[in-house]
Amino acid sequence: VKPFTAEVEEWEGKLNLIGEVLEVWMAVQRKWMYLESIFIGSDDIRDQLPEEAKRFDKIDKSWAEIMNETAKNVNILECCSVKNRLANLRDIAENLERCQKSLSEYLDSKRNAFPRFFFISDDELLSVLGTSDPTSVQEHMLKLYDNCASLTFGRGNKTVLGMTSAEGESFEFKDPCVAEGAVETWMLGVEAEMRKTLLAIAKEGVFFYAKMARSQWILKQLGMMALVGSQIWWTWEVTDVFERVRAGNKLAMKQFGGKLTDQLMELTTMVRGDLNSLNRKKINQLIIIDVHARDIIDTFVRDSVLDAREFAWESQLRFKWSKKDDNIKINQCTGTFDFGYEYMGLNGRLVITALTDRCYMTITT
Repeated sequence: VKPFTAEVEEWEGKLNLIGEVLEVWMAVQRKWMYLESIFIGSDDIRDQLPEEAKRFDKIDKSWAEIMNETAKNVNILECCSVKNRLANLRDIAENLERCQKSLSEYLDSKRNAFPRFFFISDDELLSVLGTSDPTSVQEHMLKLYDNCASLTFGRGNKTVLGMTSAEGESFEFKDPCVAEGAVETWMLGVEAEMRKTLLAIAKEGVFFYAKMARSQWILKQLGMMALVGSQIWWTWEVTDVFERVRAGNKLAMKQFGGKLTDQLMELTTMVRGDLNSLNRKKINQLIIIDVHARDIIDTFVRDSVLDAREFAWESQLRFKWSKKDDNIKINQCTGTFDFGYEYMGLNGRLVITALTDRCYMTITT
């Protein structure tokens, strides 16, 4: 090899240069392709990040010059050996990294303003931010909310009128939300109106529970409100049973257990009848809750739990309407929590077992 040492070393240097240049070149191309669709393809993003848009325009110009030169001479060695080629590519890569960092900070600012944006990827968030069309959020709603498949928009997509679940259940907002300006701002308004409207619906539903037949009341309520309203009234009735026991009616708990069994039989008759798919799903969920409520009372009868201060009662999830706070409160053991008013639609319920009861207790204590 000695006679060819100089030539071998020369080619080794050339091949190392080619490898180094191609590595940087490919990295630059990947970043440029990603950022080009953002800064060149979206006027809204350019308006939001004017400095970075100018920087990217310079990068784009330099990159286009390099690629045009390369297209004229496709010899790999000559392309990589152009004076300052490696230095220029490294400079482009550094500037692209700055653009990427600024873009990430911009996306983080949007996510901090509306935290539900953390549930979607950068590309999905950019697709929302990169357009002035409010309906662009529709395809991401199931990721942003637990079970909201779409928003109901008003004329011209200027306002949001309500929500629809994946099952097709829907409700209208008490006050329409304006869908103009920064998307994170009006989406915060949508979230606040969802909670405000569901609070009003819950308050009305709890009030009318005792004013009509239970079967009729169930059909008039949203699925989640039928569940929480029933649980609130169940808690109140159990508390009333404890009061009646203290007053001397020792059979009050057993009588209440019979009433719960009758309610379950009524739901069974309803679910076998002529119902639309939404009401059938609603009643199926309610049967799961009612079976658990009946089982608790049967346990109280069996174990002679006759005082509200006993742990067997304190350890249950107890839903109450607080007149003081004008809100639903949830109690378990020493914990007290506010109801979240997150729209749940009719997304099904797991059967409640002793294990799930223990899980709830672990979470709330």
